[in-house]
Amino acid sequence: MGDRPRTELFGALHSLYQSRDYSDLTIFAQDGARHPVHKAILCPRSHFFYAAVKERRWREGNEGHITLPEDDPEVVRLLIEYFYLLDYEPLVCSPKDHGDPSSHGDGSDTMSVRTEAGQYGHVYGTSAVSAFGGPAHPQSPYSAVFSRRERGDSCLTVHAMPGSEFSPFGRQTPVRRKTSRNMVTAAPAPSPLASSEPNLTLHAKMYAAGDRYGVAGLKALALDKFKIQLTQHWDSQEFAESIHVVYNTTPSSDKDLRESIADTLGWHDRLLDKPEIEVAVLEINGLAYELLKRTRRTEPEYMD
Repeated sequence: MGDRPRTELFGALHSLYQSRDYSDLTIFAQDGARHPVHKAILCPRSHFFYAAVKERRWREGNEGHITLPEDDPEVVRLLIEYFYLLDYEPLVCSPKDHGDPSSHGDGSDTMSVRTEAGQYGHVYGTSAVSAFGGPAHPQSPYSAVFSRRERGDSCLTVHAMPGSEFSPFGRQTPVRRKTSRNMVTAAPAPSPLASSEPNLTLHAKMYAAGDRYGVAGLKALALDKFKIQLTQHWDSQEFAESIHVVYNTTPSSDKDLRESIADTLGWHDRLLDKPEIEVAVLEINGLAYELLKRTRRTEPEYMD
């Protein structure tokens, strides 16, 4: 049958994302932005929305609207984008877009201006992610047509695809992606997929949103994006801010982002001379221990 049935499906999802036709639930962000969505798209893939709508735990779900007051409006917008497009991209506006509401489409109050710059989800930076201990996924067989152009096969969005271990909510517990004996001791080369803007804080927030709303595929995607950006932007000022976000918004039992941060600080130890990194190490409970533990894992008896 080829890819045509899948392309048709993803094209329909994209059309629903743009038009929001047949929507039966509205998500409100803290700034009042409204996002008409479809229960059938969100609820089977999110513990939070399943409980709000199907199990009727909150009155809001019964009334057809849900407010997410704790998250940045951009995070809410990208969360919705992920549900429909199996990917997300930060909002990038060209000068001609400012003041022109029509450039954002007719569905949500704020829509993506999708950009070619980062090429997230189109090609996989295997050297970047596998260097952090992540799997070098084979190329995904899934493709779709979005915005009148063909998206290349995505090994980032493979996390959102049903597989042999598929469940409605994805994996229930985080998967540790490396062991002491296969830890990479050299920094990865900068990934060609890293965008010009660091977006480390945003990807950390998206990871936390995936955890909070029970969307396992979003967590995996945000983790990969975070790692790819770190290969290029480890020396950016935003790195220190992203450390605070990771340690303040994700559970201590969830080690994936924490280990990525410890690895980066280990590979580029001159970062420890930066005042903002020193403040993070001194103030954040657990970060100094992660660095000490990483140093222990690099000793010869652990690397044999």
